[in-house]
Amino acid sequence: MAIVEDVERLVEPFLKEAGIELVQVQYQREQQGWMLRFFLDKENGITLSDCSEWTNRIDQILEENNIFDHPYVLEVSSPGLNRPLRKPEDFKRFVGLEAVVKLHTPLQSGQRNFHGKILSFENTMLDLLDRTSGVVQLSYASIASAKLDQ
Repeated sequence: MAIVEDVERLVEPFLKEAGIELVQVQYQREQQGWMLRFFLDKENGITLSDCSEWTNRIDQILEENNIFDHPYVLEVSSPGLNRPLRKPEDFKRFVGLEAVVKLHTPLQSGQRNFHGKILSFENTMLDLLDRTSGVVQLSYASIASAKLDQ
């Protein structure tokens, strides 16, 4: 969605400068109206105080840049224990932890969903010790979604 990309490009430099990682931005219409959600992380985790501070800062950045022409609710939070893995750096950072990985299309074996320990991530290839199939090698481009499973 173009609006999410615009918001990410606008806000991410401020976050990086403060040592905060932008994990994900979601923008969707819900029962109560439009929701704009930011999931942030940092080395020792995001606190409630961080969420409050960044809600105010992000709101100010978006207002100054007139991104939206309609009302929305802004929510800032931690990605939680089952955080999404979206970038190659995420897979490298969480080597040794359990993850759930779904592919766009099944492998030749017919398996599309994987659950196991991240062994390594090199040259756009993920090595995963899957609970069902043992060690599997998955290309980053084939991954539809992935998240930690803790």
